[in-house]
Amino acid sequence: MPVFRREQQQIHSMQGNHIAGTATAASGAQQVEMWHGRMDAQSVTPPHRHNGEEVVLFLRGSGRATVGATEVRYRAGDTLILPADEVHQIFAEEDSEFVSAMPIGGTIKLPDGTVMDLPWRK
Repeated sequence: MPVFRREQQQIHSMQGNHIAGTATAASGAQQVEMWHGRMDAQSVTPPHRHNGEEVVLFLRGSGRATVGATEVRYRAGDTLILPADEVHQIFAEEDSEFVSAMPIGGTIKLPDGTVMDLPWRK
């Protein structure tokens, strides 16, 4: 059973989002990948979609998310279940912290079909 130590995790930042891969193929995961992230207040993720389901557990903060044409609000302790192939975006109104999990190696795309190369997967 591999242990991927916190000090081994590299945090990658872009547009107010700070994310580390906590379980990735590079760290030994084989079926599920998990990320630990923080979002600065008033930051937003780019609109994107995954080819598999993503589950996001908010540990701290509050904000809103759009999932397709639906807008939902989140606060600490809430879990957001994002369906496969549904464009979504998260807007942090306060500093927020989360963990997310999804099938390993899934493809993540912008709405125009551009594949996102996520550095925290490496």
